[in-house]
Amino acid sequence: MYNKIYEILDKKGRVRTGTFLDGPYMGKKCILPSGMTVQEEKDCETAKSNSRMQLLTENPEEKSIWTPYLNILEETRETKVIEAEGQQLFIEDYRKNPHLVIFGGGHVSQPTAHLGKMLGFHVTIMDDREEFVTRERFPEADELVFGDFKELDKYILPYENAYYVILTRGHIGDADCLRRVLNRPYEYLGMIGSKNKVRITRENLLSEGVSREKLDEVHAPIGIPLGGQLPEEIAVSIMAEIIKVKNMHYSAYCDEKVEAAVMEGRHGVMVTIAKKSGSSPRGVGSKMFVEASGHITGSIGGGKVEFEAIRHCKEVEEKDVKHYALTTDGKDSLGMICGGQVTVVFERI
Repeated sequence: MYNKIYEILDKKGRVRTGTFLDGPYMGKKCILPSGMTVQEEKDCETAKSNSRMQLLTENPEEKSIWTPYLNILEETRETKVIEAEGQQLFIEDYRKNPHLVIFGGGHVSQPTAHLGKMLGFHVTIMDDREEFVTRERFPEADELVFGDFKELDKYILPYENAYYVILTRGHIGDADCLRRVLNRPYEYLGMIGSKNKVRITRENLLSEGVSREKLDEVHAPIGIPLGGQLPEEIAVSIMAEIIKVKNMHYSAYCDEKVEAAVMEGRHGVMVTIAKKSGSSPRGVGSKMFVEASGHITGSIGGGKVEFEAIRHCKEVEEKDVKHYALTTDGKDSLGMICGGQVTVVFERI
């Protein structure tokens, strides 16, 4: 399952999984690739049907056990444990390699691309003027695309973990980009412009049949209002808004060393923090891969919890869930004084 998770992450940048922490299906896991637009994920029956078809399980016959939980899987946009149908369900929302796609290579795009790269985004610049997408103008960009905005789907593939910034030189280019990006998945979509230009663009797209709900997802005018006038100041306001959206939901941390160990075909036990309270040092979704040889990649925080988890890996046959209490007495106590609880999932792979 983890090979597939990491394959989807590399291709799409986002994937969700669900794991039962108790009950008759304890340890069962599913993968739910998204593949839909923001609005489809919210209320489209077609999206729900697609989710059912896309759902991946370790055994095909296990798909039916997830039917009562599909709506929860589709609607949950962060990593956490939830109560569902009387059971605890651990949902992990993985995100990796965020893409910043900037349409328009003008004076605001340059500092926006620089800030995006500095903040860890894969940066793509597209313009329909060849002289505006050069290495001299965008030395740090990962991709430079020259082409007609009406044909952007030919040049830029859909990607789940994408942040789109529309900064073209006029309302026609803005509308060309907007009507196409609205039909693909994204994490953020923003368009620069005055309130009047934004209003006219919205009215034109509404007249074409684009739903008001879709248009309401667009950040326009773009950016957090900081009162800036310089291109660099506008870029800061754009990236500040993007970072705010990016960090709105808590995602599972994707440790690339753990990913590499799995993709290299090593065998061992994947150890994941599913739930925590109190003083445990690592967050929910933190992973550690423990091989039979004793080699360990990643960490769930070190200390007593990690020591006990490593020791327990030898006893794991397929799946297991353990609760550790960071207290001096009581059930599952580790004899510690810091306080708190940690729920850990063990999966042999």
